[in-house]
Amino acid sequence: MEEIRGHGAELVVVGSGSVAQARAFREEQALTFPLFTDPSLRAYRAADLRHGLASSLDPRIAARAIDAFRRGFRQVGTQGPAMQQGGTFVIAPGGRLLFQHVNRFAGDDADAADVLRALEAEGS
Repeated sequence: MEEIRGHGAELVVVGSGSVAQARAFREEQALTFPLFTDPSLRAYRAADLRHGLASSLDPRIAARAIDAFRRGFRQVGTQGPAMQQGGTFVIAPGGRLLFQHVNRFAGDDADAADVLRALEAEGS
């Protein structure tokens, strides 16, 4: 967060659960950044993010799950549509897209270094 904000940027998360689930998640995780929720999935469709059984059953998920478990993460359930995959976007003022990563399967998150490189390139 410090590095992102050091570039004059802000992290914003859009979830897919209910408003009550988003509130509980914000409190449980002590989030310090904006959190929105879109149970209709309109934002996900507009961003052309993946949704479906194939991306939810990808065999690479097992490796990501084992890695997360080793790092101490314990998922106790899902909130929102389980088959909806996410993505990461870096958007400059005016709506210019600087970086885009569409998750191919659960746990296929963008590399934080790639996000920071996009912010650094914008600032130079």
